[in-house]
Amino acid sequence: MARTYNQDCILAHALDLLGERWTLLILRDLFLGPQRFGDLQAGLPGIGANLLSKRLKELEEAGLVTTSASGDQRGRYRLTPMGEALRPSVRSLMKWSILFFLERPESSPARECIYSDDIQPDSVALAIELFAHYCTEPEVNYVARVIIDDFPYTIYNMNGEMVCRRGADAPAVATLESDVATFMQAFRSELTLEEAKSRMKLNGDQKALAHLLSCIVHSEYDVRAAHEEGQEPPLKRVAAVS
Repeated sequence: MARTYNQDCILAHALDLLGERWTLLILRDLFLGPQRFGDLQAGLPGIGANLLSKRLKELEEAGLVTTSASGDQRGRYRLTPMGEALRPSVRSLMKWSILFFLERPESSPARECIYSDDIQPDSVALAIELFAHYCTEPEVNYVARVIIDDFPYTIYNMNGEMVCRRGADAPAVATLESDVATFMQAFRSELTLEEAKSRMKLNGDQKALAHLLSCIVHSEYDVRAAHEEGQEPPLKRVAAVS
């Protein structure tokens, strides 16, 4: 930790550790599962190898990240339990960011990102997890597979908490497959539930699929009619829920 705020404040101490550039984005990428150094660098355009090494070393020294020591996972960075404990805080920051940039009248890269149909599958996977926070059903527990533009992810929905991981390493009771554009348009409620389903491949447990769809489509009413009646876009209302 090269720099410090030198303040006797718990927030300042947290920012001493987490406030350096790229640190939270490294953690974000590791929330979806272990990554090799090269994969992390490829997912963070603009970061140099030396700086990435430095940040990873700082996170390892802080006990937030560790490296695999044996088997075919050798050389992969993964979150420790303390690193994983940052997931709710990062998720809350993402939700705040959606609300903030939707409220801004001017165009910005962040606002364009929300309305883009051309983002990385990893971002879509994290968004499913983010919006699941507003669709909690503690009685509906399942492991599902989501395939986004041919990239597989495993969804663990247990006791009202959803976590998404890269890959297809665990048995799944249901599978939902589609492209980035369909997911993004469904998030923004530009598609009705039936329109979204017509652009997806759905298989498996119906309760799991119904919950998963509620985390993606956000609304089962006629979206176009809602817009004509002057209602707020569901994405904005979801982001505004405290």
